[in-house]
Amino acid sequence: MGASNSKSEKVYVYGNDVPIGFTPQLQEKLVKDAETGASKAEPPKPAASAPSDMEEKVDALVAKELARILEKNQLDDMKARDRNASTTELLNEIRDISRQIQASPSTKSPTFAKALQARDRVASCLRDNSGRALDCWSEVAEFRALTATIEKEFASGSN
Repeated sequence: MGASNSKSEKVYVYGNDVPIGFTPQLQEKLVKDAETGASKAEPPKPAASAPSDMEEKVDALVAKELARILEKNQLDDMKARDRNASTTELLNEIRDISRQIQASPSTKSPTFAKALQARDRVASCLRDNSGRALDCWSEVAEFRALTATIEKEFASGSN
């Protein structure tokens, strides 16, 4: 009662008059898979190995990963040393240049001292008039005039 086997169903088979074509790449892949015996349809067979084999594989993978991490750390250390060396060289070069600037005759001129004072006045005016930089036009004009004078003195070679 109600069993599907009790009723016979007709089975229809349709013929295909259109030939089926495969690309050359697919044919080559199928031939290669047949030759190697490696087909994606076949699931990979689980390795029936002893626990010691698995431990060896895990140990090998761990050792490989540790070697990679160690190499990366060594490269990072080398880069840091190079950066520190170049930073030290830069600092020494900056010190040398600042000594040369202090020793130059243009820093000893009276106009240079006035320009430094004018620079400080511009900075304090800008601090006092926050958001209203146009209120400091006279200080800026004075500073520009003094720097132009210093440039002319430097270009002419006099103090």
